[in-house]
Amino acid sequence: MKTRKPVNYLRSYRLRSGLSQGELAHLLGWKRAEVISRIEKKQRPPTLKLVIACFVLFGAPAAELFPDISASIEVGVMARVWELYERIQGDPSRKTKIKIALLEGAIERADQRKRAHRL
Repeated sequence: MKTRKPVNYLRSYRLRSGLSQGELAHLLGWKRAEVISRIEKKQRPPTLKLVIACFVLFGAPAAELFPDISASIEVGVMARVWELYERIQGDPSRKTKIKIALLEGAIERADQRKRAHRL
């Protein structure tokens, strides 16, 4: 069975902006257009440098440009958030209360994203 390659919208943003692959590569700090081509064809995952540079250039957050990658990262992080949240419950220390506030914030933001996607 053929596996589906991750969805990304780099090509859409590039074309909407009227940029060639070479021009986008130059703007993002690469010398060769092949880097952009490989990412657009999902042959290579985007680097952190590319994701941040795209945010600077297009104003698009990572979750909008690379939704599949973002979603898979969120699933893993949230699983670990819940694991730690459950493990530290009942500890009355000040340090634990700070951790719980952080984890509850992450849980709330994840819930907000889920609700926003349902709309």
